Amino acid sequence: MNKINYFICSFVVCSAFFSTAQVNEVKVLKAGDPVEQKSDSTAIPAKAQEKYNEGIGFFEQKKFDESVAAFSVAIQLAPTFGKAYLNRGYAYLESKNTKLAKADFEFATRYDSSLDQGFYELGILAETDGQAEEALRAYDKAIASNPSVKYYYRRAVLYANQGEYARAKQDLTAAVQLDKNDALVLNDRGSVNKQLGDMENAIADYKAAVEANPKMTMAWNNLGSTYRKKGDLSKSIEAYTAAISSDPSNFLSYNNRGVAKMDNNDWKGAIADFRKAIDLNPNYKFAHNNLAGAYLKLKQYEDAVTAATKAIQLDQSYGVAYYNRGAAYEMLREMRKACEDWSKAGELGVESAQAYFQNSDCSNQ
Repeated sequence: MNKINYFICSFVVCSAFFSTAQVNEVKVLKAGDPVEQKSDSTAIPAKAQEKYNEGIGFFEQKKFDESVAAFSVAIQLAPTFGKAYLNRGYAYLESKNTKLAKADFEFATRYDSSLDQGFYELGILAETDGQAEEALRAYDKAIASNPSVKYYYRRAVLYANQGEYARAKQDLTAAVQLDKNDALVLNDRGSVNKQLGDMENAIADYKAAVEANPKMTMAWNNLGSTYRKKGDLSKSIEAYTAAISSDPSNFLSYNNRGVAKMDNNDWKGAIADFRKAIDLNPNYKFAHNNLAGAYLKLKQYEDAVTAATKAIQLDQSYGVAYYNRGAAYEMLREMRKACEDWSKAGELGVESAQAYFQNSDCSNQ
């Protein structure tokens, strides 16, 4: 083989969009808050208000069964008491009874359409059940009742997870208009812009995110990846370095800076970064594989075999690591091992490995 090809992997946390749904924020009204029943002109009986306040107190003490019982008495005394249904729903959530929680949120919003929290929680529960359209309808109603950053953001997450990036951007822009210093929203709009191919606005959003929160490692990483995609390696490395400064324990930042350094032909610097990533997380297979790629470029073939082998030990289905180890074995003139690795890589879907296997002397091995 006249030219050594290798595969590297740069993995950054692009956005909160691809993480699991956020944990529900349980927020109940304080005991002294006034009660307004917009769908019922009759004042809430004093005894129902008293039991409602008891339910709040029990909830704050994390006595959720007692909280449910108190809210239930309030509802018996005032059957259209929307806020009592809402907060009993929260208590049911804490008790892991999502079926009853959902029923209560539905009652709450039926009796008081101003209870935007209930619509929001119905959206979260629908997402959890994989019912995206139902979730969207619930978020629509929450936003109509109270156009808040949280609601626009959550609907944007759902749109993004469905690949509807233009709609996600609209919601994130609406959220930014409500709060220009929300670093998470700015970061995620940057990621949406990146998905839409708008690199300049992606960079602007990531910069705004780190200006709002200089310790936001995720945004620094995303800024670095965007500069790298544009081919501006010096700014990419600067952004990854800032990510490391914001959180020296973040192994992804070291790995990503190492990839940018490889692109910039700084092989020794890349090796140092990959090693640091591995020190921080010995089980991070991508850094081991990237280290193998850097060693290949420096013609340190035995070291490349060792690094790729470690990646394979961590994940025996890691096709590109077999490919890289095969390249190292070939340069060490161990063709039987090289062919075995290329064959395995090909089975795992690495097309280049299949070509190497077919165009080499592997058929004679």
